[in-house]
Amino acid sequence: MLLLAYTEPMIRTVVVALLMFGVGLGIGLGTDDILDRLGNEESDLLIPAIIAPFQKEQEPPLMVYTIPRLSLFPRASEKIIITEELESTANSISYAFVWQTLGKKMTGNIILPRPFDATSPKAIILLRGYVPEEQYETGTGTKNAATQFAEAGYVTIAPDFFGYGDSDPEPTDTWQARFEKPLIVMELIDSLKTQGIVAEGEDPIKISTVGMWAHSNGGQIALTTLEAFQLDIPTTLWAPVSAPFPYSIQFFSDELDDEGKAQRKWISLFEEEYDVFDFSVTKHLDLLNAPLQLHHGEIDDAAPIAWSDEFVEKLEAAHAATDEAEIVEDYPITYYRYPNTDHNMQPSWNTAITRDIQFFSEYLQ
Repeated sequence: MLLLAYTEPMIRTVVVALLMFGVGLGIGLGTDDILDRLGNEESDLLIPAIIAPFQKEQEPPLMVYTIPRLSLFPRASEKIIITEELESTANSISYAFVWQTLGKKMTGNIILPRPFDATSPKAIILLRGYVPEEQYETGTGTKNAATQFAEAGYVTIAPDFFGYGDSDPEPTDTWQARFEKPLIVMELIDSLKTQGIVAEGEDPIKISTVGMWAHSNGGQIALTTLEAFQLDIPTTLWAPVSAPFPYSIQFFSDELDDEGKAQRKWISLFEEEYDVFDFSVTKHLDLLNAPLQLHHGEIDDAAPIAWSDEFVEKLEAAHAATDEAEIVEDYPITYYRYPNTDHNMQPSWNTAITRDIQFFSEYLQ
């Protein structure tokens, strides 16, 4: 097994020597015969076949992003630097920020309550849903909720994500771009707690008490983060994408020009190499520990309300007692259904945000 530490050319040299001075003699081949064979097409089949048992099998690259293994991924904490003021009101001040995550630059929006008490700040991280890049500017999809939370006394922070705002481009591998987002959220949490938010000439604002608000696909990112890192961070979900993976992305394929033809092909190739259960939030519900509040409109045509119905049912089943003698409390989730309400929680937006403020006042201690 020492050959495992050698390179292929070194192993090839050993194999040639064995053939020439051992195996070759036993089958009546001379040195010239073996050298001739090593130079023809037969040797191209012979050598790899002999080398193969000594080579280590390489793991598919995306395995590091599976939900059971995300917590093992190396993480770093960096200062979250305020760069400019965007907007000021009587109750809050909005800023742009820049930050390093996964070794690259990311921008986003921070809103501080006014007046601001830096002695015991509490923060809410906001994770938006999908927005076409050409329609996006910092704060799209989060600004309205962030402003309401800030006016209730919370610091809010919403990352743009790679490829948006002034952030660095996202990875060219679309699977990596999808699967690394929970790592970004975890590094943001780590950075808030250890490095803090930094304004020029000011001491860092470190925040140890953190909650999450997430809409649509941001809900899938939030749930994956909670599961992978087994966090107990209070989280509110608006019309979350909580369907099993990869159906959760195939559902939207009819909106593509080719009606999902190309997407089905690359999903098929993905499934040849990976077990999709390793990446699906619905297969790791037993890892959820955080208090949740879920809102969903009954006429949502972007993320069907049936997804949330099934998610809550599966979540409660995953946490049910298996031992009859064991007493298990209901999972801490509050689920609101809103009649005649769409994907953006209209016209029930004010009711949902008020309930979220009450939720965080109870759980974000």
